[in-house]
Amino acid sequence: MPILDEIKKIVVESGNNFHCQVTNFLKEKGWQTLVSPYYMDGATNKPREIDLIAENHWSRERDFGRGNSGALIIKLFIECKYISQPTVFWFSKKDIGAATKWVNSNTPLESIDNKYTQKHHYLSSSGEVAKLFASKNIRGAENEVIYRALNQSLNAMVYLRGRESIIPDIQSGRIPELASVEMPVILCNSFSNFYRVEMDNQSTPEPVNENFQLEVNYAYRDLQGNHRSEYFLLDVVDFNKIEDYLKVLEADKDAMFVFV
Repeated sequence: MPILDEIKKIVVESGNNFHCQVTNFLKEKGWQTLVSPYYMDGATNKPREIDLIAENHWSRERDFGRGNSGALIIKLFIECKYISQPTVFWFSKKDIGAATKWVNSNTPLESIDNKYTQKHHYLSSSGEVAKLFASKNIRGAENEVIYRALNQSLNAMVYLRGRESIIPDIQSGRIPELASVEMPVILCNSFSNFYRVEMDNQSTPEPVNENFQLEVNYAYRDLQGNHRSEYFLLDVVDFNKIEDYLKVLEADKDAMFVFV
């Protein structure tokens, strides 16, 4: 059955199985998902896509003296990647000043000096982030799996952020929107092929065992054609540890609810 073998090969090599697995998991956990939405890249005037946009919301009834009723939304721009080649990441200290500025500007946590701002996982997680990466036998940045993932996630976020929620109750206005926080994510099938070295001390590579962040200064052209550069942290998540990541987002939500 050569045709059937070819079809099976297409299924295995496409990566769509992992994509579907991620989508189904998030749906089971109460997330609203939008699979492979296309959008027009303003810089190249070409259609592009991202694997998944996922949103969840947490509602609060009006508590007089504390805040209005409504929902806090977290929206994730997710690239799903099946990692088949060894990949090394170079880690160094996180730019805490830039990370704090991002949290202050893009979440309800607008104050620098309070304990709730420091609870956002961009600030409360490890003080080290990945800044460089390389894969086995891959030439050219455009061929790197991680490079493609970060570029697709950030490009989609840049052009799609601020759009209408995909949650029906928010769209209809039945639940008022208090705030929406949007973040880029690279979700990997496994970290079994991930290794780390320290930039400041060229040590022996060690396996990456925990979810981590990739720090990027991203240059792009906005919808008006202006050149811009922004600081981003991308959460790099092992699907085997996605439960841990969702707990981190719950903690973010608890901290942000204090200020909406």
